[in-house]
Order: sequence, then structure tokens, then C-alpha cells
Amino acid sequence: MEVYATIGTKVQVDPLDVLKNLKDRVIGHRGWVFTKDGKYYRGFETGGGTHSWDDKVEIDKEEHDYVVNLQNIIEYVQQNVER
Repeated sequence: MEVYATIGTKVQVDPLDVLKNLKDRVIGHRGWVFTKDGKYYRGFETGGGTHSWDDKVEIDKEEHDYVVNLQNIIEYVQQNVER
């Protein structure tokens, strides 16, 4: 994808980087979404000192679906678009 900056310089932007950044803005780096008992959650790793564990925060359905759809698009682009 080509993007022109306000200074008039042509730059190359990898569409996968854009998609991954959109996803990371919602769930954080290396985060994930899941459903359990009809509720939607954002999972993430947290920790202290030498230990870490998985934690979760409840999110709404729209946020969950947004992340799932972005992930589907990322996987499609990785498999089907020549770079």
C-alpha cells in the first residue's frame, strides 16, 4: 500500500502492520479475546517478579467481534496476498 505523507514523500506501508496495530490498540500486544459462559473477554498476561499468569477483563460483543474480524483479515492477507 502506498501512502503519501503531508510532506509529500512517498512511503511504503505494510498493510499487515496497519491491521496488527489496529488489533493491538484494542487488546494490547500479545493479547487475545475469547468467550466463556456467554460473556466476552480480553485475555492478557500479567505478572510480578519472576512469575506471570493469564488474566482477563470483560468486554462487549462489538469489541470482541472487531478483534476476531481483524484476526480473520490478517490471516487471509498472510495466506493470499503476495507481498
